[in-house]
Amino acid sequence: MAFETFFGNEVLKNTVWQRLKTGTLPHAIILEGERGLGKRTFARLIAAGLLCANENPPCGQCRACTNVLEKNHPDVLYYETEKHTKDNFKIDTVRDIRDIAYISPNQAAYKVFILAEADLMNTAAQNALLKILEEPPAYAVFILLCEKKSAFLETILSRCTVYKLERVDDETAFAAVRELLSGPTDEEIRKCIELVGGNIGMVLDGLRGNEALRANEKALEIAEALCSSYEFDLLKVLGDLEAPAAKGILAALAEPLKAVCRDAVALRCGGEALIKMNAPTAHRLAESFTKKQLFALEEVAEELGRRVDRNMNRKLLLTWLCAALRTAVEYE
Repeated sequence: MAFETFFGNEVLKNTVWQRLKTGTLPHAIILEGERGLGKRTFARLIAAGLLCANENPPCGQCRACTNVLEKNHPDVLYYETEKHTKDNFKIDTVRDIRDIAYISPNQAAYKVFILAEADLMNTAAQNALLKILEEPPAYAVFILLCEKKSAFLETILSRCTVYKLERVDDETAFAAVRELLSGPTDEEIRKCIELVGGNIGMVLDGLRGNEALRANEKALEIAEALCSSYEFDLLKVLGDLEAPAAKGILAALAEPLKAVCRDAVALRCGGEALIKMNAPTAHRLAESFTKKQLFALEEVAEELGRRVDRNMNRKLLLTWLCAALRTAVEYE
């Protein structure tokens, strides 16, 4: 069974497999999870399971499975935004999906539509999609990928089954990275997992040399500076990001900054930090600020990601970030 190649999320894999085996998979699915958890891979596995010709779908061996997993099957269609920014999943794209949905499959019993970053649809696009979700052809299956299901209208949510991908434990992450990536030492892998947590995609990115690791370290520095009584500490940490060599760090900063704020909220509410390396700093944030302030900081991190995607001027972005962070911690 090809689901065995997907690390972690055993309960979800078993649930989906049972639905595939009994032919009871919903026609509309929302696959929720943060960036790096493998939503696109999992969606392809679901599609392969629908089109698989053997028992225990997806087998991963038949021609249909192979073509789907290689993104080369005419009855599995992929849609993704170009600019990865809010409201950039256009209504024209949804209209095209609706038109194509009423054309019978070429080879298989199903036609599967995988909509990556579907949470970037605006209201008009969601309402257009709603029409096909309400009365779909019997052979059509829609898989909507998103980071947060809250971005969807209630009417969309009511017609979809939500499956959520979670982070894996550290040992599972280690085993996955050890199998998927050659080169890094065990020590390097474990250090990256300590910084990023059980998000396999982010660990792989960090080890492949983009700026994920340094961005995680910078996010913790920013959080520590926010806890300081000296405003200069925050200015100094952010000032380091003005250097040309720090451009990649700033571009990758939103996710780890959001993660440490999220861990602080969890600790403030009596829970635990998801990322071990975040825990000491998250504890200090939780002790220093109220839940409202922490939620405000998390929203700043969200907005940082959106502004980075819009290629905002770096100096203006840092000026805004400094002001926004200070405003958030003063929020009552």
